[in-house]
Amino acid sequence: MSKPKYFTVEQADDTVIFAAIGSIGGLVEDAARTEWDALLNQVDAANATHAIIDLGALDYFGSIMLELLVVLWKRVSAKGGKLALCKVSPVGLEILHTAKFDTLWPIVADREEALEAVKG
Repeated sequence: MSKPKYFTVEQADDTVIFAAIGSIGGLVEDAARTEWDALLNQVDAANATHAIIDLGALDYFGSIMLELLVVLWKRVSAKGGKLALCKVSPVGLEILHTAKFDTLWPIVADREEALEAVKG
């Protein structure tokens, strides 16, 4: 896979951690989907059960990011896994609350809490 533009990925045991890189306000849907699909393939190849999304680099995000979160959630849920979000900005929290996504996933301060949330 070429150098990521929108997300990085790392693994901690059976959990894959995605981290947004910089602002994705100018996120191009097709480019993001291509990169996201490649990252999802990595999740499958790693046999990961859980996922964490670190949104610390984003002040805000829109419908494309929300859609990507749902796709990942469905993927890990199908494996019996959990999804957690961390380092969400105040604006991001408002977006997630408006979409009622804050009722679906734990939203915590940092990666350590997110790891506890998916494992617990």
